[in-house]
Amino acid sequence: MSKRLFFIISIVVVLALAFSGPAMAQKKRFFGIATGGIGGVYYPVGGALAMALTNTIPDLAVTAHTGNASVANVNLISRGEVESGISQNNVALAAYTGDKESWKTPQVKSLRSISSLFPETVHTVALAKAGIKSAYDLKGKRLIVGDKGSGTEFDARRFLEAMGLSYKDLEPIYVYYAAAVQRMQDEQADALFWTAGVPISSIIEIATTKDVVFLPFPDEVIQKLHSKYLYYTPVTMPAKSYPKQPAPVKTVAIMAIWVTRAEVDEQMIYEITTHLWEKKPQLYREKKELASGAEMMAAAHEQGKNVKFENALLGVTIPLHKGAYKYYKEKGIQVPAALIPPEAK
Repeated sequence: MSKRLFFIISIVVVLALAFSGPAMAQKKRFFGIATGGIGGVYYPVGGALAMALTNTIPDLAVTAHTGNASVANVNLISRGEVESGISQNNVALAAYTGDKESWKTPQVKSLRSISSLFPETVHTVALAKAGIKSAYDLKGKRLIVGDKGSGTEFDARRFLEAMGLSYKDLEPIYVYYAAAVQRMQDEQADALFWTAGVPISSIIEIATTKDVVFLPFPDEVIQKLHSKYLYYTPVTMPAKSYPKQPAPVKTVAIMAIWVTRAEVDEQMIYEITTHLWEKKPQLYREKKELASGAEMMAAAHEQGKNVKFENALLGVTIPLHKGAYKYYKEKGIQVPAALIPPEAK
């Protein structure tokens, strides 16, 4: 090799090394959060969380994806099409255990949790003119049960089962938020069944434009649901949570949790969990104000105010991801044995 050629190659190598440092430092990692439909709670809360993480972790770009919520989100995660998503805790448990009665797609043994988020309340709303006075009057009626395979539809089947009914006893309508609003407004449905955080904008829109009644769950139905499925917790929706809802409504609630796959990088999940709970500088704001992901979710939606560190494991039904487990251990949280990741045992 001539001295001239050696010199040229050396210069190229030096220049490559000189520029590789900054280039590598700017290399972005990507992380997705599957949420729900526009008009629900998952979408604004998930969007705020994605913005918070992108704004506080220098090399991470986080995107929130709209979609069909719990069941669809878990299936996307299982196929590696998105890194994480929001799901009802009962749906996550059914997927993780492969409960054949409830989970119709392949078992997701690698499903892991990051944190509990907020309670989701079961709403049963009927048009006043449909003459439905109690949940038992839904027999023979046109009932919106959510999109096929959604968390809401998952709950609807169990709700009807607890009353001794099934889809054969009524006309189920499989539609999502925007279409559900339109069906109720056009009186192409008699009632709506929906699991979501209070308040949900779709039901506000329906109650604002139509005369509706909010149906309480009968006590015996609540008891049956809670006895068979402990994650259905008896709750009371406060009066005036919605227009035309003057009185409290007895119902049940489950928890929305943030889930991922065991295969997602441990360090990334550790960082994400840290930034969910701890105040960090907002990199793209002029004054670099401190904020946590939880605080930004609280600013985005009423349910975001329920995302609290002291409730991080409340209602979590599947093992934690190893990265989240590491964070909670460092913070001195006593993690129940059932939530310790198999990879950490």
